[in-house]
Amino acid sequence: MRAEALSTARALVWLILALLLLTAWRVLVVWHRELELYADEAQYWSWSLAPAWGYYSKPPMVAWLIHLSTRLFGDSELGVRAATFALWPMTAGVVWLLTRRLFAGEPWVERAAFWSALAFATLPMTALGGVLITTDGPLLLFWTLSLYFLAGALEQDRWGDWLAAGAAAGLGLLSKYSMVFLAPAFLVLVLIAPAYRRSLTSPKPYAAAALALILLAPNLIWNAQHDFVSFRHTAEISQLDRAFIHPDALLAFAGAQFGVFGPLLALGLVRIAFKPRLWWQDARLAFLAAFSLVPLAAFLALSLLTRAFANWAAFAYVAGSVLVVATWVAKERRWLVWAIGVNLALGALLYHYHDLAHALDLQPTRQTDPFARITGYRALGQEVKRLLAAHPEARLMGDDRKTFASLLYYARPLSQDAVYLNPARHIDDHYALTADVARRPRGSFILITRTRTRAELEQWFAEVRLLEHLHVRTHPDAALDYQAWWVRDFLGYRAPAQAVVALE
Repeated sequence: MRAEALSTARALVWLILALLLLTAWRVLVVWHRELELYADEAQYWSWSLAPAWGYYSKPPMVAWLIHLSTRLFGDSELGVRAATFALWPMTAGVVWLLTRRLFAGEPWVERAAFWSALAFATLPMTALGGVLITTDGPLLLFWTLSLYFLAGALEQDRWGDWLAAGAAAGLGLLSKYSMVFLAPAFLVLVLIAPAYRRSLTSPKPYAAAALALILLAPNLIWNAQHDFVSFRHTAEISQLDRAFIHPDALLAFAGAQFGVFGPLLALGLVRIAFKPRLWWQDARLAFLAAFSLVPLAAFLALSLLTRAFANWAAFAYVAGSVLVVATWVAKERRWLVWAIGVNLALGALLYHYHDLAHALDLQPTRQTDPFARITGYRALGQEVKRLLAAHPEARLMGDDRKTFASLLYYARPLSQDAVYLNPARHIDDHYALTADVARRPRGSFILITRTRTRAELEQWFAEVRLLEHLHVRTHPDAALDYQAWWVRDFLGYRAPAQAVVALE
């Protein structure tokens, strides 16, 4: 069936069917691959055990979602990730609504809405985000909802749309602080689109901004009670205090965006960015350009001056998807079909790399395996559970955020009441903030570490004994190697070397 022949109802049916198939595919990939939790996912799961208004590095939304999903579906990997299987298709649905709202009345609006939603649903970043529970999932949903209500507010200036946009923005801020880029993108929009400038003289956008801040207020209070650790962490990972010119980092970030958005769609967006005549005179296209190109420009500048991770600009590709489709759908639809096909192929390669390698009799290595970073921690957790079961009086102890988070999940339930060793005494992760062994120093512990030496441990604990070396082979060229130490009674990070060394 030709896309231009689709009515609204039939287009929606086809879109829902496509989204259901994509979601089912992703659920089956997680189940078939027995996809382990990435360390950040395990960390968010551990946060979800104690719902709060804030956590060290992120706002609380992702932990709240995991708290809900695990109570509904259990704490398996599928249960932890259950929310993500809903977030990304819902966002694609809002992209469909956004496109129809922006281009209502155009004869090609149904085509544009269908292809925009499908393009977003098949982006490489969506393929990865669709199988992992991350802060980007809720962020993109609330960002897209904000754009949908903003589009209506700017067109019809109704209180309902403005306040709904503010509520969505507030929930987005509770998902990830990157939501703040909505404000500068909006200001650029009203500067380049005269039709929207009148909104600055109305109290409604300011009321919307106030509502967003009211929703964020509990997180701000939590941060104030914890020395604003979330905001300091955000500044630290951006390395804003070490600004310099890094053209290599700029090129790396720019190149990575072709993998995030997809190569052909990214080329289409670059072409649009360098041909403003394509969108400057059309307020609707200017709307999309502002909310895609402004965040992208900001992160390109940040990557040049300090650094930026590839996924930081992910929310720019909501409007970016619609912008490219809107300029292609009438005359260059073959490129649109090719772009979606290429992105689907990239997603299939990501999901089925191991199946393809097996079919071709190839052995995955750490360098070639796209899931290498989340491989081996289930087996490591089983080894640690064995040690904890053999020493029931001992509590788990870790000294590395990612390993500690993974063991909290994969050594459960014996990992309950675990503590964290932080000799630097610098609060640089959530466990250093909440689980320092100095708060509960008495008793015995099993420390899982890569780096601690006997000499260090003998200064910090009353008794020290090496239990064994843990070796988990993950690939022919890689393994997880740790030491397991039994230690008793924490003396303090600056205690004199008076430990009693037990025979091994």
